[in-house]
Amino acid sequence: MIELYQEIIAPHNLPVTLLLGAVFLYWLLVLAGILDFDLDILEIGDATADLGDAADAHHGHLGGLWLSFGKALGFAKVPILIWGSFFSLFLWAGNVALNYYYNGSPGERSMSTAALLFVPGVLGSLVVTKIVTLPIGRLFTAMAESATENVDVIGRTGVVVSAEATDQFGQLQIGNEGAPVLLNVRLTPGGAPLTKGASAKIITASPDGKFYLIEPA
Repeated sequence: MIELYQEIIAPHNLPVTLLLGAVFLYWLLVLAGILDFDLDILEIGDATADLGDAADAHHGHLGGLWLSFGKALGFAKVPILIWGSFFSLFLWAGNVALNYYYNGSPGERSMSTAALLFVPGVLGSLVVTKIVTLPIGRLFTAMAESATENVDVIGRTGVVVSAEATDQFGQLQIGNEGAPVLLNVRLTPGGAPLTKGASAKIITASPDGKFYLIEPA
């Protein structure tokens, strides 16, 4: 036990130990009711409309890359705080294990070797995190679909909870008698992007029912 304690606070493991400690502190504060649990999810969607000018196109391209990145790593369908918590845990465990077995003996660990081992540690943690969070993502998707089926949302006003809402991607939260409902949305073509916290009105559903068109409220 003493050896493990010395290992996790050693200089080569201290950064990931502090990261994991911050994650545990966050969840303790959530359980204590001091902090709110943020359920924001990075929404993935297909591009459905042309952007109006070069600046919007550039911004939409970057947004699309970020969303594709999120889909590949698995944090597109899971609240980012849940995904990040699992990633931090696996990164910590992987970093400690790799240094213990492949970076010399205790007290003689090399920082340069630790830096090299950090790379496979990150890659492995990303893979394991995606696998572990897949069923969680399916659960959140099913919950969102179930909640949406029971709520008439056309004409309702909600709040943008994604980083922004554009004609390519976005998420809107509307109040409900029970838990708030989270919807995949797109801004009407030609409209300026809405930032997180902005109010928007739901106009209609897409033909395939995968998202809703919105406009500024």
